[in-house]
Amino acid sequence: MEIDQHIAETIVSNIKDVLRHEINLFDTHGVIIASTNRSRIGHHHAAALLAAQTQRTVYVDDDHRYEGARNGINTPVIIEGEVAAVIGVTGERDAVESFGNIIRRMTEIFLRENIEQTARYNRRISETNLINQLIGEHQDTELIRYLASVLDWDVHAPHYVAVGHMAPCSPSLASTPDPVILPVRHLQRLPGSIFTANANGCCLVVESTPDSTAALRDLHEALSTDGVAIGFGVSEPTADLRLIPDRYRQARMALDWQQFTRMVQIVHVSDLDFGLLVPSMDHAYMVQFVDHVFGEIDDARIRAHQRTFDAYTRFNGSITHAAEALHIHKNTMQNHLNGIADDTGYNPRTLQDYSVLDTAFRLYDYLRFTHAYDKAPEA
Repeated sequence: MEIDQHIAETIVSNIKDVLRHEINLFDTHGVIIASTNRSRIGHHHAAALLAAQTQRTVYVDDDHRYEGARNGINTPVIIEGEVAAVIGVTGERDAVESFGNIIRRMTEIFLRENIEQTARYNRRISETNLINQLIGEHQDTELIRYLASVLDWDVHAPHYVAVGHMAPCSPSLASTPDPVILPVRHLQRLPGSIFTANANGCCLVVESTPDSTAALRDLHEALSTDGVAIGFGVSEPTADLRLIPDRYRQARMALDWQQFTRMVQIVHVSDLDFGLLVPSMDHAYMVQFVDHVFGEIDDARIRAHQRTFDAYTRFNGSITHAAEALHIHKNTMQNHLNGIADDTGYNPRTLQDYSVLDTAFRLYDYLRFTHAYDKAPEA
């Protein structure tokens, strides 16, 4: 095991704040790689080499001299049965001998923290690479199987894709320098999943089990508790890795509809109706359809008609209840419905015309949501 130069310097700097002695950190070959006395970096130290080879503390004093060594103590740092480094304190033996266990334990703690941090980072990179391979159109089967084995991820189990998007106005995200820290703390606890995340959202490939749906709800609740406003789109499961790109598209479609409707926070593609059709439609045809129905009507009047139409729909065609909801007289409500018919040529009280208007209002809203449609007001 070899220690990174930056980590070695960090360890020496931290120990220096505790002990008022010269501190040296050696690699397993007895070479000083970090020291409070920078002029000694790169020097060979025979006592440190012996400590590494024997896995025992080696003392240097007037009776025990070693090439390149000054009086002091040199103790090996052992991680998982292997010498990772040797840490030394310069000084008279009587003054520094009691520090042997202290500096060894401190160095072990720093090294273990670094090893764990590096392992987490490497896993994150591997998970990101695996997900990119899984959802990409040109999968590298051998690379997928290699990364899956590294991550102990079951390539034969059924999985679904979940894509999440965080609202930029989330209070905790706004006050956090690195927003991705918030979701990752919870994402890594989701059983049977791999994930990748950035400042705006995340993508998970989750093993499909009887408990996985509840686990995703728990994840959403945990994120919400942290103040993170997030919605998820979820695909159908598949055990065929070749279908994962299609499942990713399903999840993106479900997420798109979730963001558009905002009715629920987790949308499964299997629950979509209009959501299966609208996001996949060509925007040019949507615009053509909306323009056909609404003609030259400006946005303000379309929205006014939509409020009338929505109330009429919500109360299943009851003019009385719709009028009460809008705080208007029922005769005014009838006039508003007539106004829709006059402006569009489609009468909401006629079943066939109603379906055209319903579709037009939905497409109008969706086009505005995607910033693909903006009618100019009348002059």
